[in-house]
Amino acid sequence: MLKLNLGCGSHIPSGWVNVDYALGAWIAKLPVFSIINKTFKIINFDWSDKIFMHDLRKKFPWEDNSVDVVYSSHTLEHLSKTEGQHFLKECHRVLKPNGIIRIIVPDLRAIVNKYTQGEIAADEMLDELYVSYDSPRDGALKRKLAPFIRFPHKCMYDTPALLRIMSEIGFEVASRQAFESEIEDVRAIERSSRTDEAVIIEGKKISAPRYKPVNSVQSDPLVGQRS
Repeated sequence: MLKLNLGCGSHIPSGWVNVDYALGAWIAKLPVFSIINKTFKIINFDWSDKIFMHDLRKKFPWEDNSVDVVYSSHTLEHLSKTEGQHFLKECHRVLKPNGIIRIIVPDLRAIVNKYTQGEIAADEMLDELYVSYDSPRDGALKRKLAPFIRFPHKCMYDTPALLRIMSEIGFEVASRQAFESEIEDVRAIERSSRTDEAVIIEGKKISAPRYKPVNSVQSDPLVGQRS
């Protein structure tokens, strides 16, 4: 059984092909940088050499109808709207008929509700949306490196929007709760901290594609690191 964990970060459960393209996954293997990073703590250093490296904005390297399960948590929102549609279409292409897909993203509605209820101040809204490279906790070096090591959100979703988008691509989908899934080992891959105030959509590939395949989407140099 072929199961893809797309945008895995440092979470690499066994039995899955764990895929990422973050800067840390590339350069953490360099001994010299390892020494520098221990001193300055430039990037998250908890990366494994078992990660399958692939830019998820481009055509997936798996064949049509070859994958049993696709899981992706807190990755789609780091892609632009166009890149995200391409990503989901590629998931549809590689999944087998009735193959399972499960997507988790931050819930825009939950963030907006906090603002309207006075739990978030107006000047803190962009921080909650995570759409900026800046962080008030950054030192001078991190501020200079931020565009290369930090990947803010580029597109936000709520449950109705993601259900609509995935349905239009050709998935039969429904909103789910944390760990409510047809994926047998979902508890091995899903982390409860990533399901709080999140949109969780799961479904199956049930129809022919309603789009023309795209070979790649060009954008920023690296995609993969998530909040």
